[in-house]
Amino acid sequence: MGKLKATTTEGRSAAKRGEGAATLAARPLGARSEGHPTMSEVRSSPATNRGELEAPAIAAHSAVQLVMTDGGELKTIAVRLPTNGQIAVIDGLRIVLGEETFSGVVQGVDDDAYVRACSAKLEEIFGFGLVRNLNQRRDFYGETWELGENWGYAGFGGERQNGTILIVLSGKGTLAATAGWEARLYEFITKTAKRPVITRVDLAHDCFDGRITVDQLDVMHTDDFFTNAYTVPDCQHAGNWKFPNGKGRTLYVGTRKAGKMFRGYEKGMEQGDATSPWVRLEVELANKSMLIPFDVLLDPSAYFMGAYPKAFAHLSLVVTPERLQVKRKTAAIAVDASFDMVAQQVGRYVGVLADLVGAEEFVARVRDKLGRWPDRLKMPDAAYADTPVHKQDRKQSFNEYQFGPDDWSGASGMAV
Repeated sequence: MGKLKATTTEGRSAAKRGEGAATLAARPLGARSEGHPTMSEVRSSPATNRGELEAPAIAAHSAVQLVMTDGGELKTIAVRLPTNGQIAVIDGLRIVLGEETFSGVVQGVDDDAYVRACSAKLEEIFGFGLVRNLNQRRDFYGETWELGENWGYAGFGGERQNGTILIVLSGKGTLAATAGWEARLYEFITKTAKRPVITRVDLAHDCFDGRITVDQLDVMHTDDFFTNAYTVPDCQHAGNWKFPNGKGRTLYVGTRKAGKMFRGYEKGMEQGDATSPWVRLEVELANKSMLIPFDVLLDPSAYFMGAYPKAFAHLSLVVTPERLQVKRKTAAIAVDASFDMVAQQVGRYVGVLADLVGAEEFVARVRDKLGRWPDRLKMPDAAYADTPVHKQDRKQSFNEYQFGPDDWSGASGMAV
């Protein structure tokens, strides 16, 4: 296979695209680096912040690598760069593996045998397993089972799925999973799983302090910092960019069809805090036009940096906040937003009724009798997941060659 010559376009000015190239971030024409985030002077935390999972030192790949799939399709391999510490974490994952992965441990021949075997392995990896059948088709799979407390799902069956199982872990699922799940999953798919493929992975970096803004990211796109070759990637804006209203804005760079897309959005505002400076940077990699190596699980920062090396260069000395910090920040915003919601919707009733009967009696009369929590205030945690299906009591089934429970008399033979 011939070598692909990598060509960069650094230094290409906005003037080549026309002096009138408009951006939504207000700034003087020609202003480039002034609007970009500054580099941190020192690292804010140790090289790894995920407990037992240590990121190994990995040499850099070349800028572009090509591989030929078994079906004769030419694909690129996701670019990766070495980093000083963990800059990004996994915020979503989709994996497909062959049903034969569990053939050696499946006991029984009922339809749910593979579901229970898969659930047991997922609990071992994530700390929670499959809890209920959602009774719906999804992603062309015949059955979909909920993973944890709606932290993902697994798909089974389906004529077009070539005997595979789909496992989807959402962003909340990565927060709920017990520490070190990335290393355990890597061990499973590299040593035990059959025909494993990572079909999509979302990588995220959180900035809580306003060091990065969506306006700066928009400037960086205009100034070619998201351009890795000749073609400037597509750019879209969601939310009110002309008159920001505190509901949050999102910058999209690239498209899903290309297999790589960037999202920069005001996460704190999305969660309900209209004044929050919290911005999240996300890179979505899909296997439509590239192969996603398994060690993205062990070193997500390398692939995050490799997706847009010029745009993320300022992050080279920054370490992403710990997942516990993300949980706490999300919880604080959710509590404040809940108070605002109650005040706006039933605030007048609360004040009057509390004055009439007293605060203690008022709370006793209006609180949920079953002690249930609103979904918004539930923080993802494996410790609070429902009992997985492989640990649930099962009803004994009978087939046509066995006695039913009402027919069994205890005799050794059948009555004539």
